[in-house]
Amino acid sequence: MIQENAVLIIALSVILALATYLATPRLGRRMLRMKIFGIDVHKHSRPRIPQMGGIAILIPLTALIAYIYYITADVNLLFVLASTIFFGAYGLLDDLKQLGKYQKLALSASMGLVMLVPVSPPLATAFLLLVLVVGMGNIFNLFAGFNGLEVGCSSIVAVFFSAICLLTGNMVPFYLSLGATLIMLGFLAHNKYPARIFPGNIGTFTIGGFFAGICLYYNLFYLMVPLLALHIVDMSMKAVSAGYFSSSEKRPTRINGDNILVPRDDYLSLSRFILKIKPMTESRLVKILWSMSFLVGVSVLIAGVLL
Repeated sequence: MIQENAVLIIALSVILALATYLATPRLGRRMLRMKIFGIDVHKHSRPRIPQMGGIAILIPLTALIAYIYYITADVNLLFVLASTIFFGAYGLLDDLKQLGKYQKLALSASMGLVMLVPVSPPLATAFLLLVLVVGMGNIFNLFAGFNGLEVGCSSIVAVFFSAICLLTGNMVPFYLSLGATLIMLGFLAHNKYPARIFPGNIGTFTIGGFFAGICLYYNLFYLMVPLLALHIVDMSMKAVSAGYFSSSEKRPTRINGDNILVPRDDYLSLSRFILKIKPMTESRLVKILWSMSFLVGVSVLIAGVLL
């Protein structure tokens, strides 16, 4: 059924991506009028950048999921839709209320438990699935902090995930991930350096909830986790060097008079590790991390074909 509607799904994905591209600047202007903005701390001028741009990702993603459900009647898509909306709402609440780290942990765990209900896993695997769902729902939010980093790397992960799903015959996840890639690229056009809008937590948690739902309800964690190697390394560095913390609890990377980023010593992350080796501009740092994410994707794809 889904293959018969492939052209329509791809056409809708392109339309949604174009709508995201066109609507994002207007959304940004609306956010500024509502005084919903963040300070770009890695610029000397410290400009005010509209926040919560991830609304322009959440709405088209839900439309895409709903349409594919309409033509397939695949009940798993309703659960993916719920996961995307749940985590998107969680991100929105965090943007508006600036939740503490323990509140975030409690909310994430609660949503993860609710998501496990349709699966009804045996007790022996329930805890592992809960860790995977909560981890994936949050990990796209943690690998962030620079213009275009989170959405750019998420787009790269999504395109390789869609390719692997196609090769393994997981067609519904393939079309979902392909559409998500296009939608995120429509947003990235305005979020890349120099960013004119930030995704906010609503954007990063939406992406996390979307992929957590796909992996849980289509049993595809084994395909996604290897693609998140950089995210996992970054999260592990932060956990070892500073423990579990909210980004608001730590100071941002310093910038010198030549627009070169200089890492602080309060905690370690993948980006700070790279900057310790060679300080560089924000734009160059993000391009390096994009390239690394691309190489991870290529490696996982090649390994999947050979195996």
